[in-house]
Amino acid sequence: MEYKVCNSQEIPNNSMKVINVRGSDILVCRSNEQLFAFDNSCPHRGASLSKSDIKGTKIICYMHDFEYDLNNGKLLHVPNKWKDQNPNWIRSDNLLLFPISEKEGEIYVRL
Repeated sequence: MEYKVCNSQEIPNNSMKVINVRGSDILVCRSNEQLFAFDNSCPHRGASLSKSDIKGTKIICYMHDFEYDLNNGKLLHVPNKWKDQNPNWIRSDNLLLFPISEKEGEIYVRL
């Protein structure tokens, strides 16, 4: 189902906003004029991704610096400083992405 989450002007380029949709915190962002929507919880350890940095089509979690691709949700990089940790600690699922669209000045996310 598709939900209107905000007006387009609420997400200017290179910005992000957490929006609660049916009980789920969705992080909506615009980077390089492209919209993305994904679960606000980092798939590694659950940190709030809204405190993180977006660089182009990547998000780098502020807590452990794990880097995820916003186009496909895949984990791209685990910093070397964590390589000596237990493999179970390093393990991470992919980022949960949601389809997003912009129509007539409004942004919609499909859950």
